[in-house]
Amino acid sequence: MLKPNELFAGENYDISLRLYSSMAEVELVNGNVGNVEASVAIISKHAVKILHKVPSYVCLIKSYISRGKTKEGISTCLYVLAKLGLQFPKSAGMPTTIRYVIKTKMRLRGKTDERLKQLPELEDKSKEAVMRILSVVLSCCYLTRQDLLPLVIFRMVRCSLKYGISHISPIAFAVYGYFSMVTGDFKGGYRFGKLALSFLKKFETKEMHCQTICIVWGYIAPWRDNSFRDSMEHLTYASKVGMEVGDHEYAMHCVTFFSAFSFIVGRPLALLEDEINGFIDYAV
Repeated sequence: MLKPNELFAGENYDISLRLYSSMAEVELVNGNVGNVEASVAIISKHAVKILHKVPSYVCLIKSYISRGKTKEGISTCLYVLAKLGLQFPKSAGMPTTIRYVIKTKMRLRGKTDERLKQLPELEDKSKEAVMRILSVVLSCCYLTRQDLLPLVIFRMVRCSLKYGISHISPIAFAVYGYFSMVTGDFKGGYRFGKLALSFLKKFETKEMHCQTICIVWGYIAPWRDNSFRDSMEHLTYASKVGMEVGDHEYAMHCVTFFSAFSFIVGRPLALLEDEINGFIDYAV
């Protein structure tokens, strides 16, 4: 049997890279998060370019999140971003946050919804990798490093505005909408939430559907429309998509929102119990 250094040599390089990247992803989707690190370690050692390593690092960060190792997830994120040429601050005070807010609002000023929808697609693979890493680390920042959370949000939005829309951009505008809501701009928050959902339709991949729908229909829409029943329908769909694509974290967030909204609208507890058990069976 060939050793990893032999597998990654010469004409075997591409297929070996795909093989070990797929192994990391499969282990993550199957819930074997402890086995993800083995595949990532091999790719990290033998892959030539940082762009080749990004998919495996995404799996590694997700595995850290699933085990509650948010500090390790953020540390890995900052390491990869630095390798991609983005020097992200390790900490942020109010002056830094205000500077990021102003830069982002200046980029958005005067841009109508139609103009934003007509933004070109992102073609720079390096910038797409940056967006991918930032999208994964959002929940880590929300849980343990809230000083970095606004910076991650604003950086993702500015990247989309400057370089183009990618399949990751919907979550950028969704969380920007959420940020607008919590700072008192309910109209603006709802606007960017709707934009996020419209961006989902531009791409065939469903990788960001669960995360984006969770933010929009869990955090944003109920405050604007009081549409708890509508939200529940979308959250049910998103939870199933999340499980299909390996986004277990946000799939469970969707289930949590569904349960909470069920209490609010007065669904019978016996029916809710059956539905929750159905979610559990589907997840297992």
